Amino acid sequence: MKNIRLVFALLILVISLFLLFWGFLPNPRETRIQTISPTEMRLPTPSSFQFSLTSVV
Repeated sequence: MKNIRLVFALLILVISLFLLFWGFLPNPRETRIQTISPTEMRLPTPSSFQFSLTSVV
């Protein structure tokens, strides 16, 4: 029983140390190139911001 607990404790220690070391590794750098068409870069026209408020009385 004592040997089983010792093996289990060592296994947990090895797994914990592995996860600790893996957590401190730097993340791989990733770059993505995405093309944007000129029509998607246009600003909305000022007329689209005007609301017609009418009284409901």
